Amino acid sequence: MHDSNHNMPDCSRSYLLQELVGKKVEQKRQNEELRAAYPEDVKAYLEEKYGRKFCVNPKPKSNDGSPIPFAQPDYFTCEYRAWEDEEDGYAFWTEVCPVSLEDNRVRKIRDGYCWKFISSKIRDEMTKAWKEVTEKECKIITFPPLWSGIFGQRIYEKSKIKDALKNIQTEIRIFVIFPPELGLDDTELNIATEEIVTNFYNEYVKGSGCRLWGCICEAYTEEDFGKIEPEKSEQYWLEVKESVYENKDSFPVDLIRRKDKQYEKLFLDSS
Repeated sequence: MHDSNHNMPDCSRSYLLQELVGKKVEQKRQNEELRAAYPEDVKAYLEEKYGRKFCVNPKPKSNDGSPIPFAQPDYFTCEYRAWEDEEDGYAFWTEVCPVSLEDNRVRKIRDGYCWKFISSKIRDEMTKAWKEVTEKECKIITFPPLWSGIFGQRIYEKSKIKDALKNIQTEIRIFVIFPPELGLDDTELNIATEEIVTNFYNEYVKGSGCRLWGCICEAYTEEDFGKIEPEKSEQYWLEVKESVYENKDSFPVDLIRRKDKQYEKLFLDSS
């Protein structure tokens, strides 16, 4: 087969090589500028979507020393910690998805801020349901899986629980925490749990693609119960804030997990 480059003068081949190298150098420079602008891109995206002020950490989440965070053979993503621009503002993860490894223009941005509102709505529903059964206050903590604290662009502050779960399509963990001496034996608590969780599943989870995991706990003392702060625990679980608790855990105190496995680990698959 005839090689069209075989008879090409050395000066022409050298020029083409220099041109190719120059284009790669320029593309690399442009990509570095594009990636450096990601935090500001995230900030602008959040403020337009939610209509409030945010701060974004300019340093992306680490990926064991890789110069491009979370790189795969054909793409990469960059995750940034963001938080409300106020004292002790709610913190969450965001993710920038570029066009490709070669073209680092922003293709889309995703965020986990919506979990603040969805988890609050879940807490309200579950708290009301348990209050009707036990006549006692309880604290509800809801966790998405650690790897999926970032969700799509179609979940907003006003999204309904069922609509949000359809977009999340993952596993939701719900901890129900009571003060000491709940007053229900294991059989009574098992019946109440099955009824409440099944009702919640049927109304909000069924058909969403999510799974529901529930755990019923009691605090050892009233003082321990008072230390439970659901919103803080959620942020510590997602590792978007460093725990200030003495044990450096998501929970400030040890809890008693009721031992009946039917309600300690209850999986309801909507598939």
